[in-house]
Amino acid sequence: MDYAIKRLKWKLEYTTIGFKLLPEKFTLTQLQKMYEIIFNKEFDKRNFRKKILSLGLIKETKEKTENVSHRPAKLYSFVRKIRDIVEIL
Repeated sequence: MDYAIKRLKWKLEYTTIGFKLLPEKFTLTQLQKMYEIIFNKEFDKRNFRKKILSLGLIKETKEKTENVSHRPAKLYSFVRKIRDIVEIL
């Protein structure tokens, strides 16, 4: 089990395995929780979001969560093609 977690951590550093671990559209909170579970540590919310958004691996979908008791969160999706990265820039 420990080896599996180590492999998952390594893969998060150089692959897009996150595509398979989250739904097609997700919130930044869901993405952060995934990382926190895998790395077994908490990340500062602002720093995590700033870093993730600066990498150009996700893009905003212009949609928000629905039927929630709090303020709806923006939904994001992973960038899958070079063309999508250009659209973000």
